Amino acid sequence: MAAVITLQSSSAAGPAVPSFQQQQQQQPQSQPHSPDSQPSHRRRLSRAQQQQDGPPSTPLSPVSSSTLTASAARAPGRDGPSCDACLRRKSRCAMNEMVNKCYSCDFHRQECTFNLSSGAARPNTAEPLSKKRKLEDSVPEDAESVKRSSTVAATKQGQGHYLVPGFFDQSIQYIGLTTEFEPALLDHVPLDQNNEGIVSNFRLRKLGDDTYIRVRNTMPDSVSVDAIESLVAPYGATLIEKFFEYVHPTFPILMEDTFRQTYRTRKNLSPLLLAAVYVLTLKFVDMPASQSVRRPDVARLESTALKLLTESLPRATVATIQAGLLLMEKSTVATRALNAQLVTAGFELGLHQDCTHWRMDTWEKGLRKRLAWALYMQDKWSSLVHGRPSHIFAWNWTVKDLVEQDFVDAFHADSNQDDTSVGHGPLYFCHMVALTTILSDILDRFYTLQAIEDFKASGGNRTRMILERAKPAQIRLKEWFARLPPQLKMDTSGDLFDTITEENARNGALHLSYFATEITLHRCIIRSLSPETADAYLSHICRSAAKTRLISAMDFVNRLRPAHLRSFWPSASRHNFTLIGSFGILLRVTAPTKEESEFYRLRLCEYRWTLSVSRKNAEFLDFSLDSLDNATNLDRHVPDKPAIDELMHSAVKPTITSRPVPVIALDDPDPMLEAGGTSSVISGLASPATSVSDESLRDTPIPPL
Repeated sequence: MAAVITLQSSSAAGPAVPSFQQQQQQQPQSQPHSPDSQPSHRRRLSRAQQQQDGPPSTPLSPVSSSTLTASAARAPGRDGPSCDACLRRKSRCAMNEMVNKCYSCDFHRQECTFNLSSGAARPNTAEPLSKKRKLEDSVPEDAESVKRSSTVAATKQGQGHYLVPGFFDQSIQYIGLTTEFEPALLDHVPLDQNNEGIVSNFRLRKLGDDTYIRVRNTMPDSVSVDAIESLVAPYGATLIEKFFEYVHPTFPILMEDTFRQTYRTRKNLSPLLLAAVYVLTLKFVDMPASQSVRRPDVARLESTALKLLTESLPRATVATIQAGLLLMEKSTVATRALNAQLVTAGFELGLHQDCTHWRMDTWEKGLRKRLAWALYMQDKWSSLVHGRPSHIFAWNWTVKDLVEQDFVDAFHADSNQDDTSVGHGPLYFCHMVALTTILSDILDRFYTLQAIEDFKASGGNRTRMILERAKPAQIRLKEWFARLPPQLKMDTSGDLFDTITEENARNGALHLSYFATEITLHRCIIRSLSPETADAYLSHICRSAAKTRLISAMDFVNRLRPAHLRSFWPSASRHNFTLIGSFGILLRVTAPTKEESEFYRLRLCEYRWTLSVSRKNAEFLDFSLDSLDNATNLDRHVPDKPAIDELMHSAVKPTITSRPVPVIALDDPDPMLEAGGTSSVISGLASPATSVSDESLRDTPIPPL
């Protein structure tokens, strides 16, 4: 049976909201279900072969192992020297098995002959294909043969995925409907078997109705692969292994087998992409303390990667987007300007569009969708981190849901994964996309200039207006958490001696992002509270819910173990850790009494101690510590708060209001209210298992741990 990952559309503002479910009800009775009857990588392979012509309309399902024959394991290889045309042009000659020509002859619409090839033994001319190169049944291992097999998009045996040599280095430019190129005229351009034609000084590729892209070959990089390798020698191979161990599982924007193949052969390997992989992975390699051992030149490597990225952005390629996304995951490189440039480059490649019905192979559609959603996440979290408007809007974003087949070529072919479940990496990536769409909705609803103006214009109803808008977002957050599969949940015991698995250790960044999203919502609510906008009862409810979120987030950080901290954390994580401290500062500054302010001061001191202890396993926490210290230094300018006794004494007459809370309660009844207690869930702003009192906080399990 097959597990399908889907992203469900949402009626709320923003792109499609991802959710995840395993569709196991549609398994045919005749399908084999024993993992031993068919290797997992062959099952995934068979699905990929069946889906080459387009996306499936039904959930994926495995096929019988009898359909996997030896002929399915063929890949393009070498059978003789270069053809006559490639010899004249002194260019690489790579075979296209679809038309039994090399790509160059197919592109120029000419015969692929071998009359000039010396020493080539060919069949006699009586056979129709006597002058044409044929494909072997297997890929030779020698370096010269790799030159022929460099067209393989995925090196998995039997997948049959091929791509034009230099695919990742081709400059692609989407032709918009308002440009000087008229689609009605381009429809008449003669196209070859690859849906490509020649227009002026570029190749025109038709992807669908009125959808065209311009394809150009880029100039060679100013820095060679060998120069990049020399900056990290002798750790190059180790860094590649560390990348696919730490980064790639939760950020699968590369095709693992393809990258490993190009790295081994140094054919069609982008120096920019290689440098980006090295930059992001250096922190996972333990360098020897001896001064006599050569160390990687980190500063020069990073500056070289940024230089290559700057040169590549004007004529963006797939490798440009991949390298840019990887570099943006390093917090010291993730700038506002680079994010804007990268989003623009993604628009050039048409990543913001639905490619479901485009004329391309399944592996290319999956790669484009993974890159698109990775770019979307980077833009939205960058908007949160830098406090700037997002560059991606719902009305210009039509990328469809991620499904299982979109990850077929992302991971190694021999991965030992049961076909009945989706791996940890795809699940993590898809749930992170889902959470990011909720964050995008919150930013659009509460932090745009128009939203701020609306809140100001509402006057005394400001808080109630914000609570009305907050209810859908809070419901979506609770549903997101409720749908987390067991693989993405974290241990609730917090025992120091519990064994933390490799996959479980990667979940820390996902849960931290969840707390950051909730805090972003609560910050807007707390800032709106004032005697003019909320009475004492409503303020108490909102502040109690915020207090619960803060304590939950701080306890989550306190329970992180070295295994969690040493895993891969996205660039926004250091801001998310800082956001917890900033939220505590906000609650302390706005506290109505001295006692409440002192409570938050003590919790902030504990949080700072936790960060200081954790920093030895996560150097990026230095940023959070510095930010917290700076905010604490400014705290001395805040006026002293009155004590509770002073407020009670100064109050002429207690004001008790029976006015009910506006329409902000969740549909399900609150057990705390039914028991006669006070609850922070009345406003619908508290996450699962929340309460006001400190005793109930200690007794109640706090998600997501």
